[in-house]
Amino acid sequence: MDGYTRDTIAGPRWGLRRGGRLVRWLAVVLVLLAPVAAAGRDLTGTESETIIVLTSFPAGFYEPVREAFERAHPDRHLRVINTKTTAAITRLQDREGEGVDVFWASAPDAFEVLKAAGLLTPIASRPTGAPSTIGNQPVDDPDGTYLGFALSGYGLVWDQSYLDRHGIAAPRGWEDLRRPGYARHLGITAPSRSGTMHLMVETVLQLQGWERGWATWLEIAGNLATVTARSYGVVEGVAKGRFGIGLAIDFLGQAAGQSTEQGPAEQGPAEQGPEVEGKQAAAGSLRFAYPADSVFLPASVAILRGAPNPAGANVFVDFLLSQAGQQLMLRPDIGRLPVRPDSYADAPAGYPNPYARETGDDLFLFDRGLSSRRYELVNLLFDELITFRVKTLNRVWQLIHEGEARLAATPDPVARDLLRAARKAATGVPVSAAQAADPAFSAALRRPARGMPVSARQGELEAEWRSFSKDRLEAALSASERALVILRVAAGEGGWP
Repeated sequence: MDGYTRDTIAGPRWGLRRGGRLVRWLAVVLVLLAPVAAAGRDLTGTESETIIVLTSFPAGFYEPVREAFERAHPDRHLRVINTKTTAAITRLQDREGEGVDVFWASAPDAFEVLKAAGLLTPIASRPTGAPSTIGNQPVDDPDGTYLGFALSGYGLVWDQSYLDRHGIAAPRGWEDLRRPGYARHLGITAPSRSGTMHLMVETVLQLQGWERGWATWLEIAGNLATVTARSYGVVEGVAKGRFGIGLAIDFLGQAAGQSTEQGPAEQGPAEQGPEVEGKQAAAGSLRFAYPADSVFLPASVAILRGAPNPAGANVFVDFLLSQAGQQLMLRPDIGRLPVRPDSYADAPAGYPNPYARETGDDLFLFDRGLSSRRYELVNLLFDELITFRVKTLNRVWQLIHEGEARLAATPDPVARDLLRAARKAATGVPVSAAQAADPAFSAALRRPARGMPVSARQGELEAEWRSFSKDRLEAALSASERALVILRVAAGEGGWP
């Protein structure tokens, strides 16, 4: 065996019969150097050139930032790891991201989840000139663990030429999306796969209250054409004519070359739409609008506790919040809203400026803490009630909407009661508002890493919610079908089955 013994291979001892002492010495040196290398330093204590950033932002956003940062700091290299926000949270919670320096994302509730888990380190504020709040929303974490670097608006993107072909009016708010005329024309992504979508779902739940908010989402779901795998798929689906309307964050809409509406009554100039295959959007027909009750929330950056290169991480944060870093946000291929108010002096004409919007004292305050406490609950419930039930929801709401339209023309007390029962069944949620606000109720809920099982308690809850949804939708189908039979007979369209 050329110097190797069977005992050396099979037993616990290291080494070779020949040259074993040198091999053992090298192994000891490597073990001793491992913590130094992991900390991002060489033997002299000099900081490593590499800063590792975990982000949910697409390459079209982070690559220009990375290139500009490395030009400004040629002695440092930014290594970017891209993943969905929800996957990033799981990765950090499972300690698979221990070598990461910076977390960089849009969703403030994601930062709250990481803060509650003790995964963020205190971070010093930077002199950006930004106010402490935008509307009623804090720009930086009041507890000092993450900083806002840009502002994000969430809203509606659509293809005007698509709407014109189908005779559909452009939506102006969340409630509009419940209308029967939007059936099979709407696309979203699941909040369990998108921090952006999670924020939109949570915003409606907080604006309208738990039960009414879920009723809104469940009726909107009846109009869905699809649930895409990523946020980017929503804008792409609208551009390619797969559906006419989508829910998206503003920078995705602007980066795609869409004109932007400042609100329900203001429309920006038309611009060239993206060139795509198939039945694509007509040039200049893509639009984005902030709903009337929209809210701007900060996109943030944080340094992770135990970061191997905290000094380099701080240099990156300095750059993001510098004038040069903030000017990058205005690039057409990035299209973000800088957190520095002075950056808007160089913005193109018509560029959205959240600091120029009229505000009052009665603005909605997004509760980040509440959102973080029920983060996984909302994601899991949405999947069980909506993501996995789209086709059934399409059928249920088609029948309810048809029945309600017929009822308006031909009143019938029995049909009316049946349709009320169908609507109540179709909008039910298996978790109460009190349970949703209780941290103990959601404590066992977790998005597991790929291939890993969920906890026994989570498995039980998911099974309960699945059964609840199935039973309620079957009841809604039965009641709405009976109501339609009554109304069709009353209208002389046929006899009893």
